[in-house]
Amino acid sequence: MNIRNGASGWKLLLLICLLMISATQVSAQTIHRLDSSASPRQQVAAVQVLNENGLPFAQTPFSREAHAQFGRVEYRLATAAFVGRRVRIDLVLPPSVPGLRRASGLVFHWRGLDGALSGQVQPGQRLALWTGTIEQALTTLSIELGMRLDTSAIGNWNGGSFGVEPSFELAVLP
Repeated sequence: MNIRNGASGWKLLLLICLLMISATQVSAQTIHRLDSSASPRQQVAAVQVLNENGLPFAQTPFSREAHAQFGRVEYRLATAAFVGRRVRIDLVLPPSVPGLRRASGLVFHWRGLDGALSGQVQPGQRLALWTGTIEQALTTLSIELGMRLDTSAIGNWNGGSFGVEPSFELAVLP
């Protein structure tokens, strides 16, 4: 190998190292859990619950799925510490849900309203709900929320209510 090839080899190695370092910095963003206690409703009851055939779930005891619609849900998130900063806010479902035997049995889905992004998550997952610059101490995000529940994924449950509350986390962007 001549010196010229050796020098370009070192340049390539240096470039690869720099790319790996910058990729590590991006993935190591600090995540901040946001307080949503200023939201109008801390627990949101379903407006409508249907089975997989579109019939009222309460009247069909052997249904395989429950499709719950919660309507418009507004979250007010405490973001005072991040005013003027560009951020990504994620909706996060906890990895374990009381009464649920497997995470694949529950899907939260939503349509973003007023600038929020649409998406869906299962327990243990996170997804970007909003990206932008924080302008106020409270950031309000609105979504039209729904949930699909596979009834075979429910553990010891004797009727009544079933619930899971999402949390919100923020990452500051460059």
